[in-house]
Amino acid sequence: MRVTLTPTAYLVCASVLPTPWLVVCTAAGVTAAKAITRYPRSASLHKAIHNTSKDILAATAAGTAMHLAGARPAAHGMDGIAPSVSAYALGLTMAAVVVVLIEEFVTTAAVSLATRRRFASTLRYLWQTRLLVGAAETAMSGLAVAVVMVDERALAALPVAMMVLHLALSYRMKLREERRAWERHAALADALTSRDLDAVVHTAARGAVELFGAQAAEIELSPERRLIRADGQALVVYDGPARAAEDLGLGAPSAVYEIGAEATGLQGLLRLYLESPAASLSSRERATARALAATISTSIDNATSYQKLAAESASHALAATHDGLTGLPNRQAFTASVAHADGPEVHVLVVGFENLRLINETFGRTVGDRLLAELARRLRAFFPSPDYRVGRISGSEFAVAIGNAPTEVAYHKACRAVLALRGKVALNGLDLSVRASAGLTRGPLDNAAALVAAAEEIMWRSVQLSQDQLVTLEDDRPSGVAAGLDRSRVSLSFQPVVDLVDGEVRAVQALPGWLFSRHGLLPADEHVYQLAADPQLLYKITERILARSLSAAQTWRVSLPTVPVIVPVSPRAISDEAVETTTRLLGKYSMPGSSLVLALSESAPVADSRAAHRLREMGVRLLLDDFGSTSHSLASLSATKFSFLRVHPAYAMEHRWRESAAVIRAAVDLSFDLDMAVVVPHVLQERQRRDLVSLGCSLGSGSLFGDPSFPSEFREQLARWVPPAVDELSAETGNVVPLRPHRIQPSRHAVGP
Repeated sequence: MRVTLTPTAYLVCASVLPTPWLVVCTAAGVTAAKAITRYPRSASLHKAIHNTSKDILAATAAGTAMHLAGARPAAHGMDGIAPSVSAYALGLTMAAVVVVLIEEFVTTAAVSLATRRRFASTLRYLWQTRLLVGAAETAMSGLAVAVVMVDERALAALPVAMMVLHLALSYRMKLREERRAWERHAALADALTSRDLDAVVHTAARGAVELFGAQAAEIELSPERRLIRADGQALVVYDGPARAAEDLGLGAPSAVYEIGAEATGLQGLLRLYLESPAASLSSRERATARALAATISTSIDNATSYQKLAAESASHALAATHDGLTGLPNRQAFTASVAHADGPEVHVLVVGFENLRLINETFGRTVGDRLLAELARRLRAFFPSPDYRVGRISGSEFAVAIGNAPTEVAYHKACRAVLALRGKVALNGLDLSVRASAGLTRGPLDNAAALVAAAEEIMWRSVQLSQDQLVTLEDDRPSGVAAGLDRSRVSLSFQPVVDLVDGEVRAVQALPGWLFSRHGLLPADEHVYQLAADPQLLYKITERILARSLSAAQTWRVSLPTVPVIVPVSPRAISDEAVETTTRLLGKYSMPGSSLVLALSESAPVADSRAAHRLREMGVRLLLDDFGSTSHSLASLSATKFSFLRVHPAYAMEHRWRESAAVIRAAVDLSFDLDMAVVVPHVLQERQRRDLVSLGCSLGSGSLFGDPSFPSEFREQLARWVPPAVDELSAETGNVVPLRPHRIQPSRHAVGP
């Protein structure tokens, strides 16, 4: 806003000059003044003509108002003219009102047309200040006229007084305008503290238009070349790719400022389009624009950082509650979501895939993951409604919560879903299918974790019993690992136990296990046997293991008729009932007692020493397994007569350690004194084999002599490869270690019956 005091000048002139002279003097003076005036933004001809015309019009209106009021000064001055004071007061008031109205309406209309703003909005801009200036100009005019009426010579001092007043008012207005500009800038800076990047750039574009009164403002972000444009009404009219934006038709921008060029690298550009391409900013406005560009840079940095932090936080939250492969909720999130199902009760369906591990091992993990992703997609497609909750609760299990449905409806829908999962999946030219089975149960919403575990148990129990049902409903049969052992399928493989010196097979280790799908393959060792606290259950599963091992041994006994089979059983199962079972099974398969070796872990004591003695009388030999794993190894040797002693695998794998070598040497010395043969498991390398021979060990097993294989493959495995004798290996390497003679004499138990 500019303070010119031009209205004051022609109001005073209207009081002392006739109207024609007033118009001529005003035209001459205003024209001369406009010709030497430097405008802050533009010195264009049309603006000078506009202002000159407006001032001439206002002066003419002021003279006319004075004439109508009865104040008619003559050309030679105020002498001889005696209008009343009231006439001058009325004329001056009328002239001031007319001048103010012309100034306001003409100027406002011109600004509205130039800036394309609404007339009412432009008229309201600083209206109080403009009204105050108009009142001040009127008061000054009245004071000047009063002084002139007293003495016309005061007119000589009037220009100097008006110049001083003009400078004072201009300075005060400048300070006030600068303060208002920085207040607007501060308010805009506060508005730019949003955490939303879109809100920041939109607010910045609108604020630039309002702050500088521009026709348009643009913010272009790098490097994505995103353009945000606001028009003269401070409305965002475009937000998108810069190359797709339409031309404004305003020519080149009046001012361009880099956003964040020094601190964080170039983030973008701020462009301002003023009234005309030739317009420019004042020094104060340029400082404000630089400050605004710096503020926008800081706000963009903050918003970008908040967005990255929010995205990372959301990613972590998603990873904590969802499976990364399928995008389904994990077990914890699924269990929590069940509580929000409809109805007082909910059905929980757990689907498991039996052969997924086999697919992973055969075709690779990548194929298995893609298969799981496709199965998850099928399951989501089958249960698309929000009434259902779908989750992945373990590596090979999915779960579905079905709320507000009768059991019959839930069961039939579950069957159709499992049938869809069993359909073939085409991956990399392979047609794969999974053996999907499911368990279904129901219960209250507040017991979701127990419902999931119960449905899981029902499903795997059905798998153990080989029922091959799509969906198994809840039943009352006992649950748990121990209760499921006697119903689970028994898997069996064999591994040769050879003489470490000559490489001949001296025994065959049976490696039975239960296909307990929920936990994979459970090996038949004391870690699993200890779960069977019920003696009757323990006898039952021991009978199954013995029967399966002796039956499978018939596949290779034709080739190795004198080689015994080593079967792991629990020491707690040695009883009179076990003796009767062993006798019956040996008779059933026409095998002598010497063809069976029972491996007993030293972690548990033998339940019945008399029964163990009866087994030895039958020719069945006993092997003390995992020697050195407990603190009562010697007590186990003194309580029962053993024919073999097998050291714990840890000592065999770390035989070069002094402590491990000492344990193996102690076992060898004990075996010599107690007439036993030492068996060493996990023999993996020839050097390890030679070292064990040097320590006095006689028998060994491990991948060096053959990996575990199924009964149908065991005989072919032995025929394909026979380990070389240790003497040949030592002669080739020159690494023969002299031993005391008694340490290399094999026990009579090591050569068969």
